[in-house]
Amino acid sequence: MTRPARHDVAVLGCGLMGSALARRFASSGLAATAWNRTPGRAEALASDGVRPAASVEEALGGTGLVVVCMSDIDATRNVLAAAPSLSGLTVVNLSDGTYDDVETLACWLGEHGAQFLDGSTLCYPGQIGEPGAMVAFSGPSSVWAEHEATLTLLGGRSRHVSDEITGAKSLYLGCGAFFVTALTGFVESATCLLRRGRTLEEVRDTTLHGLELLRHATEEAAAAIESGRHETDQATIHVFADGVRRALGELADSGVDLSVMAAVSGKLDAAEHAGMGRLGYSAQSLL
Repeated sequence: MTRPARHDVAVLGCGLMGSALARRFASSGLAATAWNRTPGRAEALASDGVRPAASVEEALGGTGLVVVCMSDIDATRNVLAAAPSLSGLTVVNLSDGTYDDVETLACWLGEHGAQFLDGSTLCYPGQIGEPGAMVAFSGPSSVWAEHEATLTLLGGRSRHVSDEITGAKSLYLGCGAFFVTALTGFVESATCLLRRGRTLEEVRDTTLHGLELLRHATEEAAAAIESGRHETDQATIHVFADGVRRALGELADSGVDLSVMAAVSGKLDAAEHAGMGRLGYSAQSLL
């Protein structure tokens, strides 16, 4: 019987992110192998120094570390279930899922003799390996210490965030909600401005300035939410609500769907009706 070729890390799932992970491991000098349900995706990585595996068994047979990046945690479990044995492996899950999904996977892997770290990619595939890229990991510190040198290759800001197995998913789901809402609001705003004749350079410059203001505002808001003190001498909910109502009226003429802006206005209205108008923006956390 032919023994599986030895390799440092296996990647299961060769979508955009999985492929980026495999390429990064290989370009860093590791022996990396990859498997995908559609073989051609793994085979396409051969030119980047990644060895394609014909089966999950082949991919896992020659390594102690497997990184799984599938569509969701159910897919992760289904793929791993095809392996003859998981005993002695360290499984790093980068597939999406809920807290319950992560805990269920952790129990299942433990029953099959595998160590487990969960993770979340807080960056785009094209950023993997860059100094500013972040992949968050959670799980036992002892397991992290064993594989830290390999996993931090994925980004300069990659780190272990918690011994609690759901820690990385908590950050991903919470920060992801903020990121997607902010990005959707930007799309609405930029579309309106460009339709009204503003230049791309004007939009870019004001957006960069806005991001600096947002950094300052989020730091203050987080501190206020933690302390429960929402008094302010800067900008009250009344001020924000008036500004949003004016903006909605002006921007509506551009014909853009302003559903995010409308939702913001509705929440500010509710805060005013609850008597919070003279408090800071963070007081909405009390609704």
